[in-house]
Amino acid sequence: MLCAEARYRNMRFLKGLVILLIMGCCGALLPLRAYAMSDSLSHETYSLYYILDRINIEEDYLDNAFQISRIRDILTRSPRIDSIAVYAYASPEGSYGRNVWLAQKRAEAAKQFILSNMPSRSTLLPENIHLYPMGENWQGLQEELEQNYHRPNRDKVMRIMRSNVGTETKKYRLRQLDNGYTYHMIIKDHMPRLRVATWICIYVPMADAITISVKEDLTSADAQLVVPELPTFTPLESTTELHHRKTIMAVKTNLLYDALTLLNYSVEVPIGKRYSALLYHQFPWWRWGEANNEYCIRFLSLGAEGRWWFKPQPRLSGERGIWRDKLVGHFLGLYAESGKWDFEFGRSVCHQGEHWSVGLSYGFSMPIGKRLNLEFSLSAGYASIPYRKYAPSEDYEHLWRDPVKHGRWNYFGPTKAQVSLVLPITVKTKKGGDR
Repeated sequence: MLCAEARYRNMRFLKGLVILLIMGCCGALLPLRAYAMSDSLSHETYSLYYILDRINIEEDYLDNAFQISRIRDILTRSPRIDSIAVYAYASPEGSYGRNVWLAQKRAEAAKQFILSNMPSRSTLLPENIHLYPMGENWQGLQEELEQNYHRPNRDKVMRIMRSNVGTETKKYRLRQLDNGYTYHMIIKDHMPRLRVATWICIYVPMADAITISVKEDLTSADAQLVVPELPTFTPLESTTELHHRKTIMAVKTNLLYDALTLLNYSVEVPIGKRYSALLYHQFPWWRWGEANNEYCIRFLSLGAEGRWWFKPQPRLSGERGIWRDKLVGHFLGLYAESGKWDFEFGRSVCHQGEHWSVGLSYGFSMPIGKRLNLEFSLSAGYASIPYRKYAPSEDYEHLWRDPVKHGRWNYFGPTKAQVSLVLPITVKTKKGGDR
C-alpha cells in the first residue's frame, strides 16, 4: 500500500517536472522566435519628433529617447532590412514654403541617422532609403484635434478643420477665435507631435513581400504616432496657387525718444535676403511758458542706415508660431545723420546749433505679437556738434546771441540707444504647391 502511494507521488513529481521543463523551454525560445520572426515581418513603423523650426534630432525631446532605442535595437538585430521609407512632416504653423523645406531637411536628417546606426553586416544600401517629404501635416492635425481637443469651442474648431477651404483660410479662421488664444493653445498643446518623421521598415527582401499595404499597419503600430494616411509617392507636386505673406517694409518708432517727447518715426525696406535700408526722422518742436518762449525743445534730424542681417532665412518665434519672413534676428548697420536743435529752459540753458554723426549699429529684432515686432539697438560713432549760446530778453520775445560763447563739440562714443516698436507691412504673394 505504501509502495503504491510512493510510486503515485513519484509519478506526480515527474509529471510536474516535465511540465516545468517544457514551459521553461518555451519561455526561453519565445524571444528567439520573436526576433527570428522580425526578419519575416512585412514592415514596422517608428517615429521621431522635431523641435519647432529645427531639423536636427534631439534625443531628449518628447519620447524620442524611447523611439531611438527601438530603432537602434531593430537595426542591430535585423541586419537584413530590405528598404526603409521615411515620410517627414512639418506642423502647419508658419509659412508653407518654409514648412516644405523643413520636411525635406527632416527626412534627410532621418536618413543620416539610419546610416550612422546601421551595423557593419547590414545589406541595406543607401539608395534603398527612400525619402518622402510631405510638407504640412494637416490631416494629422485634424486627427489630433478630433481625439484630444475638448475646450468649450470644440465644435467651432472642428467645423473649421473639416471645411472645404484652403489651408491659409483655415489658419486665418483659427486665429480669429478668442483673439488668437485658441490658435496659441493648438500650437502649444497639439502641434509638437505633428513635426515628425515616420519610418516604414520593410524586412523581407522578396518582391511579393515588398508590395504591402502600408496603410493597414499604421492603425496598430504606434499608438502615440500622429500621422495622416500615407498618400501616393508624388507629394508636393501640384499647380495649385497658394498665398504667402511677404514683408515689403516696416514702420517703427523709438519708445525711448517718445518717452522724452522726442517724437520720431522710421521706415525700413528689406533688400534681398540679408540687407535692408532704414530712413528715420525726429521732429519734436515744443515751446511753452511765458509768451510761449520761456521753455523749448526743438530737434529736427534726418538719418539713414544700411543693415546686414545675420540670418536670412524666415523664422518663427517660440511655440506661438508667430511668423516673419524678413527683418528679424541680429543685424549690423552703418548710419549717417544730420540736423539742428534748440534747447531753452528759462535763462539757465539757452543753446542752439547743428549736428552730424556717422557710426555703426548693432541690434536684434523679434516678433512680440501677430502684427508687431520689438527691436533693440545701440549705435556708436563720431559726432560733430557746432553750438551757440544766447540770452532771451525780459519778455522772452527776443533772443540775443552771445558773441563769445560758441564753439564745436567733437565726440566719439555711444551715440544712440533704441527700443523700437515695429509694425511690419506685408502683402500676399502666390506660390505653387499643394497644401
